[in-house]
Amino acid sequence: MNKVLMFSLVLSLFACADSTKTPNKSTSSQNHKTAVSNETMVVEVEGMVCAMGCGGSIRKELKNTGAVSRVEVDFVEGNKTQTLKISFDNKLISQSSIVSKIQKLNKGQFSVNVIGSSYIDSKETKSEETSKVNVSESNFELPNLLEILSSLVIQ
Repeated sequence: MNKVLMFSLVLSLFACADSTKTPNKSTSSQNHKTAVSNETMVVEVEGMVCAMGCGGSIRKELKNTGAVSRVEVDFVEGNKTQTLKISFDNKLISQSSIVSKIQKLNKGQFSVNVIGSSYIDSKETKSEETSKVNVSESNFELPNLLEILSSLVIQ
C-alpha cells in the first residue's frame, strides 16, 4: 500500500512538472478594405421563397466575389418577384456576371431581371475598414512540485 501511494505521488509530481514554456501568441488581423462601390443595380429575382435563406445565399455568393460591397433584399411575402439592390465595383465585376452568379445558385432556382442601375459619385463612396484586433494567450504554469519535495527531502 505504501509503495502504491509513493508511486502515485511521484507520478502526479511528474505530471505537474511540465517545464516547457510557450510564448504568448499574438494574432492580429490585417486591415483590409471591402469593395468600393461605384455602381448600384436593382434587380427583380423570381424563385425566392424566404428572405433569410435565399437572400442570405445570394448575399454570400456575391460578397465572396470581393467586388460586391452591399446586397439589400426587399422581400415581400407572397410576391412572385423580390427586389434586390446590389452595390458593386464595376471595375471588378460586371452586371452580367452578377446576374449569372445569381442564376447559377441553388441549381438554377432563381431567374433575374435587371430593373435599372446607377453610378455612384466617387466623392460619396465610403470604404469600410476593419479595425485591428490583437489576441493574446497567456499560460498558467504550476510550480514543479518534484523539485520542491526533492529539496525538502535532501535537507
